[in-house]
Amino acid sequence: MFKRSKLAAVVACMVMPLTAAAQTAFPAKPITWVVGFAPGGGVDGVTRMVAAKMSQNLGQQVIVENRPGASSIIAAQYVAQAAPDGYTLLSVEQGIMLFNSAMYSKLPYDAARDFAPVTNMIKAPLLLTVGATVPVNDLAGLIELAKKKPDALSYGSPGRGLAHHVAMEVFKDRAGIQVAEIQYKGIAPVIQDVTGGQVPVAVIDTVVVLPHLKSGKIKALASFSKTRLAVTPQVPSLAELGFADMDIAPIVAAAVPKATPREIINRLNAEIVRAVRDPEVSAKLLGLGLEIVADSPEQFAAFLEAESRRLLPVVKRLDIKLD
Repeated sequence: MFKRSKLAAVVACMVMPLTAAAQTAFPAKPITWVVGFAPGGGVDGVTRMVAAKMSQNLGQQVIVENRPGASSIIAAQYVAQAAPDGYTLLSVEQGIMLFNSAMYSKLPYDAARDFAPVTNMIKAPLLLTVGATVPVNDLAGLIELAKKKPDALSYGSPGRGLAHHVAMEVFKDRAGIQVAEIQYKGIAPVIQDVTGGQVPVAVIDTVVVLPHLKSGKIKALASFSKTRLAVTPQVPSLAELGFADMDIAPIVAAAVPKATPREIINRLNAEIVRAVRDPEVSAKLLGLGLEIVADSPEQFAAFLEAESRRLLPVVKRLDIKLD
């Protein structure tokens, strides 16, 4: 007959492998990765690229589900209410995690309360662009045209509260010009109307605009960065054109419901980082002009805190409201 101490030791030896097996079993079913934008945009494209590689690595499907609309609030609310088990991810950027809180008087979610950061995958540099038929070829020409004809220009916004929207509003303030905003659900319809001549101006990320720059259907006037971008060396940065502290760029990151267990968050972080840094995937991302981050949950949280201190005061000063 076993003594109690020996029996406890045997039980412990039995439980530990079972516990380890339970932990390593994740994921035991397909993962849903929610995107708050229509298919075809930068966030959607990066998410699908990473999700496809994760599916290969995990032997489980990672299914991308688009829930566009309302500055990604629809998608954010859906994931905030999902089970905190690691099987529902959300692609996030500064809009969901920061700007919406300053721009809406009421939100059906609270980013700090409802979401746990997983990783910031990439940074997507932005370009200030115009359609091919717009009669300007540089930033000075755009500013001059906007001042001469303040009601003649408009710009396409892929979603209010996104970095694209904030970047353009901050630039307008700094340049002293008026350019009316036209709202869209995602960047793909913005590009369609810019190339088609319906909308003259747009702030577009490199991940989707490069083919249109090469075809000549869109002209890039400046980048929202401190220095010129490697993929568009011919395009001056706003900094070199006299607009300091305009390095504003959207991110494509991942978050999960707040109560998700830490071991699941760590596993998701490891798998997403592994997929982003895969040689084939990283080569494609870099080729699109994206900057790879692939950081830890703690580093992502620190980034959000820093962006909050830097940009939210500007948003509040400009009194950008979305409701």
